[in-house]
Amino acid sequence: MTQRWCRMGFVSLLALVVVCNGVTGTGAMEVDGWTQRFEEGVKAREAARYAKAEPILMQVLREAEQGGADDARVALAANQLGLLYHDQGRLSEAEALYLRALGTWEAQLGPEHEDVAAALNNLAEIAHAKGDWRAAEPLYERVLKIERQTLGPAHPDVAISLNNLAELYRKQGRETAAESTYRLALTLMEQAHGPDHVELGPVLNNLAALYKGRGMYAWAEPLYERALKVRRLHFGNDHPAVVMSLNNLACLYQAEGLYASAQRHFDEALTLAERLSGPQSALAGTIIGNMAFLADQQGLMAQAQLWYQRALVIQQQQLGVHHPTVGLLVERYAVVLDSIGQSVEAGLYAARAASIRARSQPGAVKQGAVSYLGATVGEASR
Repeated sequence: MTQRWCRMGFVSLLALVVVCNGVTGTGAMEVDGWTQRFEEGVKAREAARYAKAEPILMQVLREAEQGGADDARVALAANQLGLLYHDQGRLSEAEALYLRALGTWEAQLGPEHEDVAAALNNLAEIAHAKGDWRAAEPLYERVLKIERQTLGPAHPDVAISLNNLAELYRKQGRETAAESTYRLALTLMEQAHGPDHVELGPVLNNLAALYKGRGMYAWAEPLYERALKVRRLHFGNDHPAVVMSLNNLACLYQAEGLYASAQRHFDEALTLAERLSGPQSALAGTIIGNMAFLADQQGLMAQAQLWYQRALVIQQQQLGVHHPTVGLLVERYAVVLDSIGQSVEAGLYAARAASIRARSQPGAVKQGAVSYLGATVGEASR
């Protein structure tokens, strides 16, 4: 899953509010009402109250469209509705809305504006989530260039972009570049916000994942625990970011052979994920896939088979049948089928896994191999 961070595009909103404050009469009241509804939708989305947020954001988008396709509010509403769909793993719907916001902002604000960078970042996140890392990298690089020019090299938004680029490097196997970029992002974040700010969470999480991948578990654990701490301090328990941290700690314990601790964290993560994002969400699918492999490792093959089947149904729907994550699940499922004597069916799934790998980019194949040798099907990279 991504929201390592998805950018908001609030510069235009601030400008809109300033303009509105200088207007009198009915028009000003209508715009103010729109802004209030917009902010209500944003707050509901940020709190992961998606059922409440979606109708509000759809309404403000429809209202903005009444002012014409080039109304500045259309881009704001489209970007926010895109963020909501992105949070839920509805990537194609999110991408279309981000493209709409990008087109409006580029036309109205120019190619080097902060809001343009926000839309580009969100499109990069979509490409990243789909495993299309070749498309994601130039988008992240353009975001970083815009922000360094407009905000300065030490701005915390620059740190967010550095984290996103570092995560891409990690997925591509460029570990030295990833580690140094994460460290720079973390330093900028701490200087700007202090040690316990919620925006440190993704950097801490992703740097921990890098160390875990190297087998440096003693380095990874305090980073994962710190990420969970800052998220609980900011969000409480009921938020997808907390779910991701629980999942990732469980993955670490699984890699260390601490299966009881891993199971306990997976169980808590799945209960929260199903309540917050739904039982068919990509986040739930990630956790279920990890639980399947945990059962597999312990020789609980009947249980592993059921978990893999459920994870495959979810992730094929959410990510597509050719996504590298689906390929990993298919490959592991084939091993389980073979171990319980279903060799013909196992061969079919193994062939399908090979086909998915062959379709993947070289970077995606490499990441698939790393994940296969590791202890989990997938971590949540936020």
